[in-house]
Amino acid sequence: MNIDTDELKIDAGTVNFWIKENQIQFNDSKVTSIFSVDSEGGSIFIIKDRDNKLKVFYVVIGKGRIDLESDVSYLSSQAKHMITCTWSLVGKKLGLYIDGKEVAVREISF
Repeated sequence: MNIDTDELKIDAGTVNFWIKENQIQFNDSKVTSIFSVDSEGGSIFIIKDRDNKLKVFYVVIGKGRIDLESDVSYLSSQAKHMITCTWSLVGKKLGLYIDGKEVAVREISF
């Protein structure tokens, strides 16, 4: 899923989407691009990497980059899964949620 929009607020926001059944093998040790969005001030990327982890890369131009990851090898490809990513420069937090449960959180240090 790729979005290129000026509407993205790189300083704070949430993306929430479903991965439908049989769209991604979560334990196949392959790289799968899931979500990416660029704005004037930065970008957010979400991939499923070779190590079967969901990884979030949050980049704020001129400030830095924060990464999150969570093991997803246990997720069934036969079921749909809701993915949510939240970020806030003021709140200093980057969070990743799978099916409504927080699976990874990091403090934003810039």
